[in-house]
Amino acid sequence: MEAEQQGLFTLCMIVKNEEAVLGRCLDSVRDLMDEIVIIDTGSTDRTVTVAGWYTEKVFAYPWDDDFAAARNYSFEQATMPYVFWMDADELLAAQEAEKLARLKQQLAQEQAGVEVIWMGTRLFLQSFQATSAVVPVYSERRPRLVRRGHFHWQGRVHEELDTGAGTAMNTDIYIDHRPSAVHTERNLRILKRWIAEEGKAEGRLLFHYANECFGSREYQTAAASYEELLQEPRSCKEERITACLRLSECYRELGEPELRLNSLFRSFSYGLPQADVCCGVAGFFEERRDWESAIYWYLQAIALQTAGPGDRPVSQAYYTWMPHVLISRCFAAAREWQQAYQHNERALAYLPGNQVLLGTRIDLQQVLEERRGEKE
Repeated sequence: MEAEQQGLFTLCMIVKNEEAVLGRCLDSVRDLMDEIVIIDTGSTDRTVTVAGWYTEKVFAYPWDDDFAAARNYSFEQATMPYVFWMDADELLAAQEAEKLARLKQQLAQEQAGVEVIWMGTRLFLQSFQATSAVVPVYSERRPRLVRRGHFHWQGRVHEELDTGAGTAMNTDIYIDHRPSAVHTERNLRILKRWIAEEGKAEGRLLFHYANECFGSREYQTAAASYEELLQEPRSCKEERITACLRLSECYRELGEPELRLNSLFRSFSYGLPQADVCCGVAGFFEERRDWESAIYWYLQAIALQTAGPGDRPVSQAYYTWMPHVLISRCFAAAREWQQAYQHNERALAYLPGNQVLLGTRIDLQQVLEERRGEKE
């Protein structure tokens, strides 16, 4: 237990103008951290003051559009055996903090054998509801806790921690991400500068550029970038599947229905069908009022929910309530009322108290009662 007494975790953060959310983040983890390092990259609000309430290790860092460089600098200031990183608009819910406390105790006894600890990140749209039970719209897994001095960040934006062949541990701990701002414009500016200096975009740089163009509704540029990415021989299958989905949405916005559907089917060449892809195919047919085809593909999405998306970040809605809501709508349009009611109930199991679904329940119950009365 000597390591535990001396300290085990350093929390490393980079911040800029995060006065509104920094305290919320630090309050959620301060009792679990033996050291807190905060790197300020040029705040003009009270961020530095708030940071000073929690730690003396607050450092100024000259910002040069390079997130990896700033994060690596934060890691260099750490002195504990393990480095834990978070962003200011994230927090650790009480239940997850209990899990991390148990993990810390385990690592204090067995730390020599573990170098990388993976945790989940859940995205919530309503960032101000710090303790609400709102269903997360998105989740992914990332290395959150690593041995100090062994690993470094790469990438000027959408940076990644290169863990190489480090001995890893997977956990069921989740960080809640409750963003307070959208940074598409900033990210695009950094990516364009990076591409200009590199002379070309390829691999993950091209993937991130396409995603940011998609996010800023530059659909023609995004589509061209995704198509270019899919021609690369070495891009990973998860990125290819995501590219196919985003490409489909681009073609939808650009009024290219055949290319839209072909992009979705194209994803099947990179891996087994997944729930969100099947929902995309179903949506194509639903828009054309082809209820039979739409229902078929929504049923495929539901059947695939237990498999999960693997390592690919995907909206959790596709793996919980969304296919049931959508197929209920299609069954109702096809006048298959009992099926519509059953799937609305399954959606309510995920979203109890949802007023729209509760209203749909009443409407469908009324239709079913009328039909029973007609038969009598």
